[in-house]
Amino acid sequence: MNKNNVVRIIGLTLLFLYIGLYFASNAGYIDYQAKNQMVLTEEQIKKFEQDVKENKAIDIENYITNKEEMYDNNISRMSLNISRTISTTFESALNFVFEKLEKAMNRK
Repeated sequence: MNKNNVVRIIGLTLLFLYIGLYFASNAGYIDYQAKNQMVLTEEQIKKFEQDVKENKAIDIENYITNKEEMYDNNISRMSLNISRTISTTFESALNFVFEKLEKAMNRK
């Protein structure tokens, strides 16, 4: 693969990502998600204020809604492990190279 193909692939990938985010923004998807989060927060504030007025026991877990879904599966865990392995290998290789360079620079 030559240098021009790599640059072209990276450029096209960035262009498609930009276009996708642009259309998601124009379609209102991002605003819709933010509005839903705000509505949930306002509902929880009203519920909290009502419980305070009624002198009910206050527990923070009653007012926090965490709707994060876990998308873990074997492929994502495997790719995460591969990524970590590559990261640690790359880090140790860089440390080795820079230690050798430091020793070479400090020799007289």
